[in-house]
Amino acid sequence: MKLFLIRHPQPEIEKGLCYGALDLDLAPAWEEDATQLSNWLFSRIKGRCESFHSPLQRASKLAYFLNPESVQASALRELDFGLWEGRLWSEIERQEIDEWSEDIVHSAPYQGESLYQVKHRVMEWWQALLSQYQDNQNQPDNLILVAHSGVIKVLVSQLCGWPLAQSHLINPGMMSVTELYLHGDFVQLNRLGAGDWL
Repeated sequence: MKLFLIRHPQPEIEKGLCYGALDLDLAPAWEEDATQLSNWLFSRIKGRCESFHSPLQRASKLAYFLNPESVQASALRELDFGLWEGRLWSEIERQEIDEWSEDIVHSAPYQGESLYQVKHRVMEWWQALLSQYQDNQNQPDNLILVAHSGVIKVLVSQLCGWPLAQSHLINPGMMSVTELYLHGDFVQLNRLGAGDWL
């Protein structure tokens, strides 16, 4: 099975804003790039395809653009930055950011979700999905997930066996495509956070 992890388009926000759980709309004219992405993506997809997406509109709008039958999955929402949501990064106390970076997996000085909590909900959903496919023996040839940077970092790190503490080094750009090939326990990373479909 081919797995395509697609990050949402650029939201309409002030530069430098901290956002995760905020349900932000997309910047204007995102459909132009989405058309190019769709053409590139579906020229490479063969066989049956299923799609899932985050409930946040910056992901769901792209997901429905790519596939009107895409299924909403709450587990694919972005990390909740709690008290930091909607604030500029430059306005957040340096001490709080340092505390977070010292233990980026378990720490949450912003009183929202830790990266570990995001990993737990994302991977619990993922394992349930794979189990459903195995039970039904109806696994699709292609799986598209439209989500967020944090979710993509977690999935890639966990599927590839990389340390969660190093997942911040993965940098999926806006509307980037990360592609993996999965066959049982075998995982092949074909592309990582690339936006060269333009």
